[in-house]
Amino acid sequence: MRITLIYDDEVRKKDLIASHGFSCLVEAHGKKILFDTGANGSILLHNMERLSIDPTLVEEVFISHAHGDHIGGLSDFLRVNPVKVYVPQSCSRPRGAEVIKVSKPLKLHENIFSTGELRGIEQSLAVKTEKGLVVVVGCSHPGVRNILKAASKFGEPYAIVGGL
Repeated sequence: MRITLIYDDEVRKKDLIASHGFSCLVEAHGKKILFDTGANGSILLHNMERLSIDPTLVEEVFISHAHGDHIGGLSDFLRVNPVKVYVPQSCSRPRGAEVIKVSKPLKLHENIFSTGELRGIEQSLAVKTEKGLVVVVGCSHPGVRNILKAASKFGEPYAIVGGL
């Protein structure tokens, strides 16, 4: 499994743009999943280019929740690559893509899961690895304890990454 931070408040590489928000590329079990899209699509796409991430090779998008700093870049990304998008049930339907609204725990692929929408606001991604589950979170609005409890339905949590 590999996680590449694309969009964050801080950057270490000089040619990346820092901005409030979050996005990362999750590569696991042969899948490339864009987790959240940050607040600004041009910054998202700029950082993807600088990180040598081809947006047309992303297979799907997983949106943790509908706050602008996590979903703001979605429409720009979908203009480049109109892939399937998993959104929490409470999220309005994005245009330009196949949308799957998630309310309950869901198996996305072999060893890749959604916790389902927790507390009516946010879902997290859980990926089985050899060491245990890696849980990728947006802001953790439902609380880390609740997220880990929900993810534990798929295995023993090993690591948590994202907004805490």
